[in-house]
Amino acid sequence: MRSTGLILLFILFVCGCTSNRYEDGAWEVAETSATNGEELSRFLEHYKDGGDRKKYEAACFLVCNMPGKYSVTGGRPVYDVDVVKADSLVRSLEASFALRGSSPYLKDYSFGQFLEYILPYRVANEPLEYGWKEDCPNRFAPEKGMGIKEAADAVNAQVRLDLSPASYGDLPQSYSSLMKNGFGKCDDRTALLVMALRAAGIPSAYEFVPQWGSSNNGHSFVSVILPDGSVYPLQNTDKATGDGYLSRKPTKIYRKMYELQGGGPSGNDSSIPELFRYGDLLDVTSLHRVGSRDVEINAKGNGRKGGLYLAAFLPGGWNPVAESHTGLFKDVSTGTRLDMPKESEAEGLGDGVVYLPVRWNSGRAEAAGNPVIVSDSAVREIIPDTAVRETVRLLRKYPLNARIVSFAKLMVMGRFEGANRADFSDAETVYRILDTPECRMQRVVPDTDKAFRYVRYIRPKGTFSIAELALYRPDGSPIPFRPVVCEALSEDSLADNVFDSDPLTYYQTGGGIELWAGADMGRPTAVGSIGFAPRNDDNAVNSRDSYELFWWDGGWKSLGVRTASSDTLVYENVPEHALLWLRDLTRGREERPFTYENGRQVWW
Repeated sequence: MRSTGLILLFILFVCGCTSNRYEDGAWEVAETSATNGEELSRFLEHYKDGGDRKKYEAACFLVCNMPGKYSVTGGRPVYDVDVVKADSLVRSLEASFALRGSSPYLKDYSFGQFLEYILPYRVANEPLEYGWKEDCPNRFAPEKGMGIKEAADAVNAQVRLDLSPASYGDLPQSYSSLMKNGFGKCDDRTALLVMALRAAGIPSAYEFVPQWGSSNNGHSFVSVILPDGSVYPLQNTDKATGDGYLSRKPTKIYRKMYELQGGGPSGNDSSIPELFRYGDLLDVTSLHRVGSRDVEINAKGNGRKGGLYLAAFLPGGWNPVAESHTGLFKDVSTGTRLDMPKESEAEGLGDGVVYLPVRWNSGRAEAAGNPVIVSDSAVREIIPDTAVRETVRLLRKYPLNARIVSFAKLMVMGRFEGANRADFSDAETVYRILDTPECRMQRVVPDTDKAFRYVRYIRPKGTFSIAELALYRPDGSPIPFRPVVCEALSEDSLADNVFDSDPLTYYQTGGGIELWAGADMGRPTAVGSIGFAPRNDDNAVNSRDSYELFWWDGGWKSLGVRTASSDTLVYENVPEHALLWLRDLTRGREERPFTYENGRQVWW
C-alpha cells in the first residue's frame, strides 16, 4: 500500500510539472474572438485530438499569446487573432517541430526556449507570411559541424540586404518582399536574420534600442540565445566592419517577445506610450556589455495608473524609453559601452545619458521632474541657475560624429593647384591640406597672388572625396566658373555634386590614380580665397541660417532668434547650468541638447 501511494504521488507530481499552462488562456482567446474563433479553435482541436502533448502545448502557447500581435495594412493595424488561418499555423508549427528533431543545436535547449525562440510564426510586426521557415534553409544555411556561434556568423554573412536610407520611414516588409527587393531598413534586416537563424535551428531574438541616448534614432539587432540564457549579439550587417553592434549610447535594450509579459497588451490605449502598449517587451539591458544602474525618481503620483516614464530627447518631443509604476527604474543605461572607447562615437559627448521623468497624457509626454544625467558615477539633476547669466558661443547644433571626421581626413594631403593651360601642364600648388580640415564649408588663402584661369582640387592615389568647391575674389565676392573634371570622372553625373552649393551632397570614390575636380574661370583671375567642404553632416552653424536657442525650465523656453553672421552664434544672458537646445529654423532636422561647460558645448 505504501509503495502504491508513493507511485500515485509521483504520477500526480509529474502531471503537475508537465501541465499545459497555456491551455486555458488559448481557449479563452479562441472563444472570445468575434471574427476568427472558428479558425483558432480548429487549430487547437487539431493538436488536442492528435495526442502529441508537446505539440498541443505549443499550439496553446501560440494562441494564448497571440493578442496584440499585428501587421499594418492600409495604415491600420490588422491583428493576428482576427486573420490567421488554422492551416497556416499548422504548417508553421510542423516546420518548427521537424527542426526540433533534426537540429544539432536544439538538444541543449529547454522546451520553453524552443517555444519562444524557434516556434513563433512571426518575429516582429512584419506582414504575415509562413513560407519562410521552409525557404530560408535553401538560402541561408551554415555548414555541417559548425558550433552555434560559428553557424550564426555564417548565416549572418549570407543575409545580404542593402540598408537604404530611403526606406527608413517605411513600414516593415514581408519576407517575400525582402527577397525580391534586396533592400530595406535596419528593422527589416533584423527580422530577416531572426527568420534565417530560427529556420536553421538557432534560437535567436529581435532586440532593439528604442532610441540612442546620443542621437535621434534607434537601432535593432539580433542576439543568438545561448542555452544558459546569455546572448551572442550579431552586427546588423553581413560585412565584418569591426564596429561594435552598439555604435552609440543606448538608453534601454529590449527584446521583442512572443510570450506576453506582465499585464499583456492594452491595444490602442492612448494613456500608455506606443512602445509599452503590447506587452511584448523584455528588458535585456543587463545582458549586454553596457553600463547601467537603478534610478529612483521622486515624482508626485508615483504608483498611479499609467506609471512614470524616463524619456529621451527628440526634437519633436521627449520619447519615453523606460517605464515604472513605483518611481524605481531598473537597469537604466549610462551610455557606457564596455567594449568600446568613450570617444569612439563623437567629439564633445558628456559622461552619461540625459533622461526626463515624464507622465503620458493624451499622446504627449509631460515633465514630472527635472532632467537627470545618469552616468556610471552618479545620477544628477540639471537645474538651471537663473540668478547667474553667461554668454555662450555656439558652433554646432549636433555633435560631431567620428564618422564625419573620418570623411574630412580623406582630404589630408590633397592640394589645390592653379594653371593657365587646360591640361594643367603648368600647374602650381597654391595650397596643400596638411591637417584634418573642418567638417564644414571653409575658406583658405592661396600661397600666391598670381592670376590663374584654372583651379582644381587633386588628391594622390586613394579615396577621392569632396563635397563643395568655390572660389572668391580678394574682396570676398564669389567668382563664377565652369566646372571641369578629369577624364575619369567626366561620365559620372555625381561629380556635379562638388559644384551644387549643397554641403550635404558630395562626390566620393576609390581609385588607383590621381583624380581631380576644378574650375575654369574663362580667363586668368586673381583668387583671394578657395572655399571647400569635405563630406559632412551640415550641422555646423551656417551664416545663411536663422536659429533659435532654448533652455529647459519645466518646458523649452526661447532665448530668441538669431541669424548667424559667421560660423559662431553668440547668445548673452543664458542661465548657467541649463540644458540647452539650438534649433535651425531654416533647414535640417538633426539637433541634440547640450550644456555649456568651460566655454564649450557638451552634448547629450
